[in-house]
Amino acid sequence: MDEPALTLSALEKQMVLDRDKLQSIIDGFIVAYHHGLTNDDTTMIPSYVSRLPTGAETGTYLSLDLGGTSLRVAAVTLLGDGKADIEQKSYVIPAELKVGHAEKLLDWVALGVKELMSCLGIQVEIINEKEMYMGVTFSFPIRQTDINRGLVMKMGKGFQLTGLEGQDITELLQAAFERQGIKIHISAIVNDSVGTFVANAYKDQNTIVSVVLSTGTNASCICQTSSISKHNFPLDSPEYMLVNTEWGIMGMDFLPRTKYDKILDLQSIKPGFQPFEKMVSGYYLGELVRLAMVDYVKNFGLFDGVLPSGLEIPYNFTTKHMSDIGSDKSPEYNVILKIFTKDYNKSPSLDDRRTIHELVVRFSRRSAQLSAAAIASLIKLQCPDFPAVERDIRVAVDGSLYHRFHKYSSWMNKTFREIQRIKEDKRTKIVPVEDGGCMGAAITAMMYSH
Repeated sequence: MDEPALTLSALEKQMVLDRDKLQSIIDGFIVAYHHGLTNDDTTMIPSYVSRLPTGAETGTYLSLDLGGTSLRVAAVTLLGDGKADIEQKSYVIPAELKVGHAEKLLDWVALGVKELMSCLGIQVEIINEKEMYMGVTFSFPIRQTDINRGLVMKMGKGFQLTGLEGQDITELLQAAFERQGIKIHISAIVNDSVGTFVANAYKDQNTIVSVVLSTGTNASCICQTSSISKHNFPLDSPEYMLVNTEWGIMGMDFLPRTKYDKILDLQSIKPGFQPFEKMVSGYYLGELVRLAMVDYVKNFGLFDGVLPSGLEIPYNFTTKHMSDIGSDKSPEYNVILKIFTKDYNKSPSLDDRRTIHELVVRFSRRSAQLSAAAIASLIKLQCPDFPAVERDIRVAVDGSLYHRFHKYSSWMNKTFREIQRIKEDKRTKIVPVEDGGCMGAAITAMMYSH
């Protein structure tokens, strides 16, 4: 990649997403959605979730949420009136389980489920006497063949596993449960964005879009089953179905990529795969800033032209670093000084700190703006007259980027209002969802347990 280095002002011009650029991105996504519905098996994947909760349902169901960095297992008790209690345990996925044979990872997952049961005082013998229903949120692409069946597709987020791609995730998990001596019936497999959709729909039936912004990114929406023409659904199929967009895969032909986006893609495990995810998600944001810093050391004298120790290592500058830096209100950027002194054995000058801060703001703000444009495109797919719609619309958003990254949600909401060309819209709202994957999986398990 031999593109010239860009000064901060030149990079800013390249990364600014004005109204015309945002509209071009929205239009590009809509074309990609229609292509996915008609021709592409890797996007716009039918979820087989064709019913939504009313909020009146009750009962206790299990859920499992396997994401890019963590595993969560939960027992969800639906209380009715859109309310629920959740008991859960979370685990960070060890790096050694992201490579090698998938059986090691799945056995570790099953142990986590068994530990939750033990903590809740439910013995394995009791589980075996009464079959427990579980919903599984699998935060990676799967080619769904039924509500509780799906073949694992190419994985991102740094996973390189054998024995998983092309296999039915339900069969693999059920086998892992059996190896641990627990009897659980998986009645639903959902993607994280589908789970988030169902979780919010339990509280608000005006939900039409769900989004996950975390280690990775994805979204789901409602589509007419007949519009998913790449599949030959029976004539008596339900009229509507939730669709897992896998929008992270989209965008190679319409997203405005910088030099650093292209370098990151070429150096990634799977070049050309998930261009939108590589510009937006938490897994990649820190690496984009690291690549820019390396370039600025070489071409603009950042750190006096000497790369700090450790900054040469890919992915060794994290999105958590970025969020901490963004939240620092001190005029001397003391958080940057603390991070670089501690993690890279370097005490950057005030000018260096200003440059680092500007790079962090530019890439994180662009991520939020791209997310807002993608959300607008999914609303427009379902409501072609958007933003001139005469109905209540809820967009459910879950994920650490949205919830915990400093200013991310405000940047995203501001851009969304700019796309709508209004200061405030009380009918169309972006609403936060916590534990959407776990909650939605359990609710879906309830709906399909009989």
